[in-house]
Amino acid sequence: MKKLILLLPIALLFFGCPNNDDKIILEEEEETLTNVTYKVLLFRFIPDTGHNSSRLQYEIEFNNPNNVSVKGFFKITTNIDGQISVVFANKKTARCYQIGANSSCTISFNEEVSFDLGKIASIEFVSAEYLFEK
Repeated sequence: MKKLILLLPIALLFFGCPNNDDKIILEEEEETLTNVTYKVLLFRFIPDTGHNSSRLQYEIEFNNPNNVSVKGFFKITTNIDGQISVVFANKKTARCYQIGANSSCTISFNEEVSFDLGKIASIEFVSAEYLFEK
C-alpha cells in the first residue's frame, strides 16, 4: 500500500506535464498580425448648412492584409476647433468588429448638428486606427 501511495505523485508528474513538442506546436500556431490599414474615402465638414446647423460626413475603409480574420474596433481622431477628439467604436456592436481575411470593411458617418449646441468652425481628420481585440 505504501508503494502505491509513493508511485501516485510520480505518475501524476510524469503524465500531467506537457512535453516540449506540445509547446513548439502551440508557438507555431500563433501568427503575428500585420496592422489593419485605412483609406479615407470621404471626409467633409460643412460648418453652415444654411439650416442653422453644421454637418459632418465621412467614409473610411479598413483593409485587413492578414490571411486570417481579425476582430477589434476602430478609433477615429479629429481636430475640432483646435481640440483633439477621439471616438471609439463600441466593441462588439460596431461595424467592422470582424474583418475577414484579406478583406475590407467601410464605416460611414453622416450627421447634422444644430447650432443650438454650439457653433463649430472647423473639423479636420487626424487619423484612424484599428485596434485588435485581445
